[in-house]
Amino acid sequence: MQAEQLRPLDAAYLALDGPRTVGHVCLMLPLDGPVTFTELLAQVKTRVGRLPELRRRLRLMPFGVDRPWWVDDTEFDVRHHVFEDRAGESGMAGAVARIAMGPLDRSRPLWEAHLVTALDGSCAVVTKVHHAIADGSRMRDILHALLGIGDEVGEDRDPEDPEWEPEPSPSLTSLLTRGALGLMSWSVEAGVSAMRQSVTDPSGLTRAVDFSGWPGAPATILNKPVSGKRSWAFGTWDLQASKPARAKLAATVNDLLHATAAAGLRTWLLERDALPTAPLVAMVPISVRHLAVDQSGANRIALTLCTLPTDVGDPAERVVAARESMAVAKSHPAMSEEALAVVFRAFAPVLSPGSTLATALRLPDYVHLPFNTVISNVPMGGDLFGVGERRVTAVYPFPPIGEGMGVNVTVQGYQGRLDVGVSACAEIVPDIDELFAAMTREWDTLCAL
Repeated sequence: MQAEQLRPLDAAYLALDGPRTVGHVCLMLPLDGPVTFTELLAQVKTRVGRLPELRRRLRLMPFGVDRPWWVDDTEFDVRHHVFEDRAGESGMAGAVARIAMGPLDRSRPLWEAHLVTALDGSCAVVTKVHHAIADGSRMRDILHALLGIGDEVGEDRDPEDPEWEPEPSPSLTSLLTRGALGLMSWSVEAGVSAMRQSVTDPSGLTRAVDFSGWPGAPATILNKPVSGKRSWAFGTWDLQASKPARAKLAATVNDLLHATAAAGLRTWLLERDALPTAPLVAMVPISVRHLAVDQSGANRIALTLCTLPTDVGDPAERVVAARESMAVAKSHPAMSEEALAVVFRAFAPVLSPGSTLATALRLPDYVHLPFNTVISNVPMGGDLFGVGERRVTAVYPFPPIGEGMGVNVTVQGYQGRLDVGVSACAEIVPDIDELFAAMTREWDTLCAL
């Protein structure tokens, strides 16, 4: 496959990689029975050719003068990406946290799959994919390619593609020239588009990057420089049981999720006498891939901010407040996909050194982010996953956290389930199980309304 330059937003995720933060997403997929490493390796080897990005590596530009390129890995070997691990006394949660914080080798395609066996003999596949490769919806494609099965176990097993021949990596001069021409073309197109829009819709440009509607995030003990240690809690919430509450309160699943996260954070902060009077603010990624004519790129998202009703004590009232806040946020995204592209294209050369400098100077101690946490809801549709004759029973996310943001709440929909993962800096939230338990109690309370 010919070399392809990373889109600005995809390249931006590379700046998250550092000694205390990572830019990749992990998923823990427990199996309904034991499998061997040989089975997993054989299956991945057979299927890896389904998606070109799984056999492409980064080609970085000197001194970061331009965004990197994806090029075929001429030395690709699936054994560099599939590993066998054992969970120790810390269990699956500890093993996943350890795997999640290990850096991905940038000289190879940015993904891994680990077969982890617990002390009791249970098995799980832990996938590790960089955000520069996939957003939530694209992650579904990767899982389907490597682990997807049909209605019956054993279906959908294509033979290995023996004819793949990697394209030689283009010369540095060629890539720099193509990058410069692409920038010139983009600048002309962006300029013409901006002029046209200013005539037909004068307010459209300001809406693309509109900071006026951003709520202010209060200072909390959750928002400070993070360490390289992670805590993680996971579990499944009953989706079917929430139907009466959703009908009664005219709420969506997402509304209930936001209310649940708010209640858990409220309880945790109250117990530490650290709850701000102002409501917390969540950043919420919104997939716009279904709206894109051009389906290229790993990430097709807009970002919005919404207040979390951490200042509301009643569960039903929290849901109503969450519903109203999310409705406003969806109608008024803080940053559209177009705005993100402009920002990250403009600042691409300084993203990585800027991120490193911010961490070194402990800027989160002095400069507060406009949000306190991230909440994501990623559906998997009707896909079913498995290894050999064993089925995946859940898809538990281990989302990354960024500098100055101690907690991330992510929900993964799978087979009519809500599989939840809450990750945190272990020094900020050492008792992640208590936070997750508070959220789970709230979900059960809402389901009983």
